[in-house]
Parts: sequence; C-alpha cells; structure tokens
Amino acid sequence: MRLNIAKTVIAAVLLIGAAPANASAVHDAAGDYLATYFGSKTGDLDVISASVTYNPASDLFHFESTFAGNLGGSPSGFYIWGFDRGAGTGRFTANGLPQVLFDSVVRFNMDGSGVVSLLTPTSSTTPFAAGTAKIKDNQLIADIAASLLPSNGLAKSSYTWNLWPRDGALPAGFGQISDFAPDAINAPVQVVPLPGAFWLFGSVFAMFKLAGNSKQRFAVTVKSI
Repeated sequence: MRLNIAKTVIAAVLLIGAAPANASAVHDAAGDYLATYFGSKTGDLDVISASVTYNPASDLFHFESTFAGNLGGSPSGFYIWGFDRGAGTGRFTANGLPQVLFDSVVRFNMDGSGVVSLLTPTSSTTPFAAGTAKIKDNQLIADIAASLLPSNGLAKSSYTWNLWPRDGALPAGFGQISDFAPDAINAPVQVVPLPGAFWLFGSVFAMFKLAGNSKQRFAVTVKSI
C-alpha cells in the first residue's frame, strides 16, 4: 500500500518539479510594437520570449531570447537588457513605464558584440567582443561574467531585468524602442540549479526510503507468522 503511495507521490513530484523550468521564460505577444515606434518591423526586434538565469557555481548570467523573425533583418537593430541590481530607478516613467527599473544595461549587437554599462553608483562601461552572443535564426544566446554586473544592494540571485530592442536607424531616445519584455515591469533572474531541483531530489530520496522501510516491515511480518 505504502509503496503504491510512494510511486504516486514521486510522479506528482516530477510534474511539480518540472514546472519552474517551464515558467522561467517571459513570453511576449508577437506584433505588439509600441505605438511610439516607427522603425523596422521585420520581426527581429519583436520579442517572443526571453529569460535570464544566474548560476552561482560559475558566477555567470545566461541570456536567452527568441524573436518573431530571424536576427539581421534590421541591420541597425540592437538589444538592451536593463538590470536592477538594487538601485534601479524608473527611467521610462515619463513614457508611462514607472515599473521598468534599472541601474545598468547590457547591450548586444547583431554581430554578437556588445557592452555592459553601469549607471550607478559611478558610470562605467565594459565592451565584449563579436561572437560573445551566439545568434542563430531567431534566437540570441549569451553568457556574461556576473562580475561585470556587481551588486548595487541586491544579491545577484535577486536581480530583476527587462529586455527592449532598439532600432539605431532612428533618432536616439525612447522612439528607438520597439518592444518591452515583460511589457511594463521587471522579471526576476532565475537561479540555476533551480531550488526546486534540490527539493525534488530530497523528496524522491525520501519516497525511496519510505518504500524501503515498507518492504522491511513486510519481511518482519512474514517471519512472525
């Protein structure tokens, strides 16, 4: 009886444990360009999904993003991830987005190069070479050393972010921005391995132990008859 219960619980744990991984990416509707945007609309500046994860073991931030069209359709396009490291402010409040908070930005260009810019407490920039971001079809993937985004009050695992592509062919300013993901708030950095993975392992181990104890009790009962 207990063995059957253990099997049922293990199956449920597997389903629950898988949920955080599926929920870690921000999903954004296709074609939801800002009303203030009049730049390229070939799809590569239209975010479909995005995620940022932090690995404490390697001290790396991992970026993944998917767009409505293959990257390169907008030659002047580039991608900005704004990070709140603890002192983020609403620099787009005048544009109706007070909850998009950031105190640093990471820029990726179409050739995979880019720059990390810290806005506070002092301004600094660190460029990185072409090919740092891997671009294939409609996806952009990159790993950035977390040391380039030092804490400004929050633990790295507690940073939040937002992604907004820009079309550099337009005059500098808010009008360059094609989309926000998420639309009007920041998303939390996901930590890997996910805490749920440790909980999952512990739960499965406990269930196997329960099953083993159940078998042992059954053997003792048989001997006593």
